[in-house]
Amino acid sequence: MLRWITGITQKIECRAAKSRALYWLASQYYRDVIHREIELAGITESDHILCIGGGICPFSAILFHQVTGARVTVIDNNTACVPQARRVIERLGLGGHVRVFCQDGGSAELSLSDYSVVHFALQVSPMERVFPRVEGRVAHGTRLLVRRPKSRLSGLYGRLPGFAAACCGHIVHRARNIGSTLLYVKGERLHEEKVVVHGVSDPAPSLCPVAA
Repeated sequence: MLRWITGITQKIECRAAKSRALYWLASQYYRDVIHREIELAGITESDHILCIGGGICPFSAILFHQVTGARVTVIDNNTACVPQARRVIERLGLGGHVRVFCQDGGSAELSLSDYSVVHFALQVSPMERVFPRVEGRVAHGTRLLVRRPKSRLSGLYGRLPGFAAACCGHIVHRARNIGSTLLYVKGERLHEEKVVVHGVSDPAPSLCPVAA
């Protein structure tokens, strides 16, 4: 089923990559999500973000840079998507700020030392394998943002390991299929967490929902 969703997404992105008007229209879906994620993780211009999963049109990566000025590196394990994503970025004049490489997020060869934020796309698969491998090798204090689907769609996407549910914060989205984004900070404990829902801070500790 996830392959079916990925296929539909790629068709939309393929059309958006060829049309400025369609690109702008499709990117609107992610704008509110990105602004909420930036607030949740406290992303600034000084950060270097790794986006795992970008697709043909790496909307999120591009918006992260456009909104904050942060450097962004995108990796995707689909060899057909990467050249097209690079063309989209060059067409937008962002080649010096957003880079795209063909690499698997779960690969032991992936270097993670240069990133202060790691962002996991909703369709990263298998999430239960990729997330632990990345989390285990990032530096102390690295912020990991993990998108999770709406509850009704949770069976279509990869599950997170149990410990990842004890995150440091989360934010709920109004998007059609993205239910929430979880924030996990390497080295922080559960009782230090801060939960953010619709931009409202709640200092009381609680477990983050996998979906909303």
